[in-house]
Amino acid sequence: MILESPPLVNLTPLTEIHEVPIHIRNPIHPNSASKHKRLGLQMLNELSRVEMFVTRIETVGKHEETNAELARTIAHLEQTLYAYEAENKNPGHPDDQENTTGRMILQRYMIRTGLAEMFPKSSEYLGIEHVIPGGSFIEAHFRQMSSINQLVSIALQLQNDVRLTNHKYMAHQTALLYQCINQAGPQFSKYKARVEENFNALKEVSNTSEEPYLPIELQAWLSDLTTDIVADALFSGRPMAQQTPEAAHLSDYINRVSSGNVDEVADTSA
Repeated sequence: MILESPPLVNLTPLTEIHEVPIHIRNPIHPNSASKHKRLGLQMLNELSRVEMFVTRIETVGKHEETNAELARTIAHLEQTLYAYEAENKNPGHPDDQENTTGRMILQRYMIRTGLAEMFPKSSEYLGIEHVIPGGSFIEAHFRQMSSINQLVSIALQLQNDVRLTNHKYMAHQTALLYQCINQAGPQFSKYKARVEENFNALKEVSNTSEEPYLPIELQAWLSDLTTDIVADALFSGRPMAQQTPEAAHLSDYINRVSSGNVDEVADTSA
C-alpha cells in the first residue's frame, strides 16, 4: 500500500515560519519612464481627445455625449496636473497652490510646454489667450497620417486581391491607389510614374470579360508596387519630424518629454 510505504523525502521540521513577501501592488513590468515623461505623454494623448471633441462640437453642434466626454477629459487633466504639482511642489516656490485652480495649472502647463500652440482649439476652449493663430499642428498631422493610412489600406487590399481568380475591379482599385498616392504627401509621389506605367494595360485586361484574370507579369508588377508602398509607409525609418510637414512640432515635444526638458520650448517655425 502507498500509505504504508516510507516517504520518498524526509522534510526537515520547521522551527519557525518566515513571512512571505507579497508584491500584489507591484507592476509585472515596471515602468522605467519618469513621472515627468509619463505626464507629458498623457497630456499629449488627452489634449488630442479634447481637440477632437471641440472640433466635433464646432462641426456638428453640441451633443450631450460629446459634451460629457469633453468635460470628463478636461477634469481628469486638471486633477492629474494638480496632483502632480502638489507632489512635486518646491517649498520655496512663490505660488500658493491653495489659491490655484486645476484650470489655471493646466493653462500654465500648456503655455509653458508649447502645447497651447499645438492645440489652438483646446487652448481657446480652456480660456488661454494670445495663442498664435494658423490652425492646429496636430490636426494637420493627423489628417496627413490618415491619408497615409488610407494608402496603406488600399495597397494591402490590392496585395490580397491580386491572388484571387477574378480581377474585374483591379483597375478601379488601382485608380484609388493612385488617388491616395496624390494625397499622401510628396514622399510618395515617386510611385505615380510606376502606376502610370502599366495602368492602361491593367485597365484593358480588366474589361476583357466578366471574370478577367491578370497576366503573371501584371500580377508581379502590382505585387511589387504595393509591397514597396507599404514598406515605405511603415518601415522607412524616417524620423517623425519628416513624416509630415507639421510633425516637427510633435517630434520636438516628444523629444523634450523623453529627455526631461519639456519646459524648454524650441522654435520649430523655421
